[in-house]
Amino acid sequence: MTLVVVAAGRGTRLGTLAADRPKALVHLAGRPLLAWTLAAAADAGVGDVVVIGGFGIDHLRAFPVHLLENPDYATTNMVQTLFCAEAAFGDGFVMSYGDIAYRPDVLRAVAASPAPVTVAVDLAWRAYWEARFGDPLLDAESLRLGPGGTIRSIGQPVERVEDVEGQYIGLVGFTAPGVAALRAAWARALDDAARGRPILGRRPSLERLYMTDVLDELARDGLVHAAPIHGGWVEIDRPEDIPVAEARWAGSRGGER
Repeated sequence: MTLVVVAAGRGTRLGTLAADRPKALVHLAGRPLLAWTLAAAADAGVGDVVVIGGFGIDHLRAFPVHLLENPDYATTNMVQTLFCAEAAFGDGFVMSYGDIAYRPDVLRAVAASPAPVTVAVDLAWRAYWEARFGDPLLDAESLRLGPGGTIRSIGQPVERVEDVEGQYIGLVGFTAPGVAALRAAWARALDDAARGRPILGRRPSLERLYMTDVLDELARDGLVHAAPIHGGWVEIDRPEDIPVAEARWAGSRGGER
């Protein structure tokens, strides 16, 4: 199975830490996030890694990956960037955000799932969000679980912590039926854009479509399942995330590599 890392965007909230390079190269515990991703992939037996770059792409050329480019990264979104690697989807792949790091067992859980779409869901998210933001609702999004490990809602605004049963971390697996459903959703989004309709009935423009909007759309058809985890991952989006992430990483098995 191929791991596709989406790392094209510019991390403006990281300031000088990402002034000339993608967020995937911001350091965590002395190593770039991408280095931790590659270590997890190797440990999990995922040998083929595709990275989609954009901003600061030249900094990614030193890594042993299949590097693709979204030249329009400044005016497109993550879903559009992901489809720059459509030829690598095959009969299944795992998509990873570039600004996260995770333990190998988190990747294994997603890659091994037979479900059409599998989302790594942190059930122990709240303490991490409180450490990062104080009020967890400042950044939390909906994630409601359904029967049989399915996900009923994901990535939508919430007003109550009770509406968050876990947190999406930016790691998603697609088997062959999931790839087909993803392509169909993207075709609908493109058709909506061509006809001037709200994209997937949600967003005013294609550029404002989020990956979680696509996942929420697929969840309506019962295709999206959760791979439950309890920590073992971190995200770096702002400078103040780094000390919190490093403390959390050191306390997990992922920090032992």
